[in-house]
Amino acid sequence: MKFIFGSVVGRKFQKVSHKIAKVRCTKKEEHIVLENMHEPIIDIETWNKAQEKLNGYTKVRNRKYDHELKGVVYCGECGNKATLRCKEEKRKNGTTWRATYFICSKRNNYSGLCDCKQISANLIEEAVQQTIKAEIEKINFSEKEIKQIYQEAEIQAQTKSNLLSTKLQELKNTLQNIENTIEEIYQDKINKIIQIEDFKTIYEKKQKERNKILNEINKIEKELEESDQKSPKIDFKEIKQISNEFLKMKKCNKMILEKLIERIEFDKEKNIKIKLTFKI
Repeated sequence: MKFIFGSVVGRKFQKVSHKIAKVRCTKKEEHIVLENMHEPIIDIETWNKAQEKLNGYTKVRNRKYDHELKGVVYCGECGNKATLRCKEEKRKNGTTWRATYFICSKRNNYSGLCDCKQISANLIEEAVQQTIKAEIEKINFSEKEIKQIYQEAEIQAQTKSNLLSTKLQELKNTLQNIENTIEEIYQDKINKIIQIEDFKTIYEKKQKERNKILNEINKIEKELEESDQKSPKIDFKEIKQISNEFLKMKKCNKMILEKLIERIEFDKEKNIKIKLTFKI
């Protein structure tokens, strides 16, 4: 029988922080594997067969708890997706007390020291209800008025885009003038028209101006790009239909919420920010 020498795997666990006595399981790619450290008990063929059989017993995890907003709630401090947690306690009168809340996934599994604390799912549900209702109330306008609102919004967006484009061109012209000045003083230095110390002083000043202009240009170009990539508005009739379904329901439906909500964030002060898929 042919044997291969076995491996030793280290760094399966890592301390979260020197401040707390907790550890986390590391990812497989973080493990330290030292091969051929000892002679194995079984050969590789038997090992592979055993692994195949074990993998055949793998079961799909059935989650005990779920929530309609799961998957769209994020931590506002670090940007990671929030984890759904539930607590249950049996009361003396025989009833069961249950609390559902969201917590930053980094804080939950100790993979990072995030300052964001947990928040009750009820608070987020209330904020969602208020936000959607406030937006839905605007749909009570007539279709003609809604079209007018859309047209005005498009005009405002176009005006903003034109202003940004004009400012961008002005900044590019200023940048070109600065670069021309730098080239001129460089030629003056070569031709010994100005002293080296004077050249350094002027050059450093112009470089600071140049870097400032470049930062402003990058900022405006990013704003213009984001403006061009904005998602198209949902059709008015579709918004109205989805909204009516939402208002009629006693308990929110996950599919309908996915059509209305793009992202929810909460911070350490429990401030809730909701981004809808539509805006009137």
